[in-house]
Amino acid sequence: MSRLAALGFAVGLAGLIPLAGCGAASRASAAEPTSEARSCASLWLSTELHAASSVELLVAAGDTIPVNRWPAYRAMAAEVTGCAGVGATITLRPITADSLTELPLFAGEVPAPTGPDAVNPLRYRSDLRAFIVKAGAAFDRLPQLERGATGSDPLGALQAAAGDLRLEAGTSQRVVVAIFNGWQQSRSLNLFRYGQDPSTSTGPALRALRASGALPELNGADVVIAGLTTGTARMQTSDAQLAELCTFWRSVIAAGHGSLKLCAAALPGISETP
Repeated sequence: MSRLAALGFAVGLAGLIPLAGCGAASRASAAEPTSEARSCASLWLSTELHAASSVELLVAAGDTIPVNRWPAYRAMAAEVTGCAGVGATITLRPITADSLTELPLFAGEVPAPTGPDAVNPLRYRSDLRAFIVKAGAAFDRLPQLERGATGSDPLGALQAAAGDLRLEAGTSQRVVVAIFNGWQQSRSLNLFRYGQDPSTSTGPALRALRASGALPELNGADVVIAGLTTGTARMQTSDAQLAELCTFWRSVIAAGHGSLKLCAAALPGISETP
């Protein structure tokens, strides 16, 4: 078990709370759907996503994927497509060194049993399967993107997702699920300093984001962060630094009028090592 799993932290509305009840990983593959086309092993995620009309899925790509973590990251990404409610739009954005300028790899609406699909179960199952296969193909492109690039810019991906959310009208629920190692390491902001608490960067980062107009405006969206790791071995990250990453992200998301619902190594119900 990793040091992060041993800490067992998850950030919710009440603050820092233990992450418990993580069972076996979902064995369903997005590229190889089951006979029912979609599956959802995480009751927690199903509850979080069931009413969402829009889900922005931000996933580490290329060299921003930690060593040996891609199977777990892919399983968590696939769980989002399995747990989102029918009719929800899912947009997949890669987290790279230049996330803000990256185009979405996938955008699609979870098929709903309406129209012809309502009277023809076989057609509906076929549409669901096609949706899962297309999303799975997009996930499989992520490891090959931006190979050799230096840095990771999850803030840029969050800003791009916020741009999508601003275009939406109404009061429907919107959720951002970000799957990455937790570290912002870009030219404008590098959270890692040897032996330093990452949360000390919060104040300067918020001032800079506001001054440049780059603070992600989340319009009341819920945000889920999963996949936190120590980063590369040479970073020599301490347990305290890992825990304070959640403090940083909670502050940034709150400043952008969003709510951090989870900050953890894995989604509840999904193993860190499927």
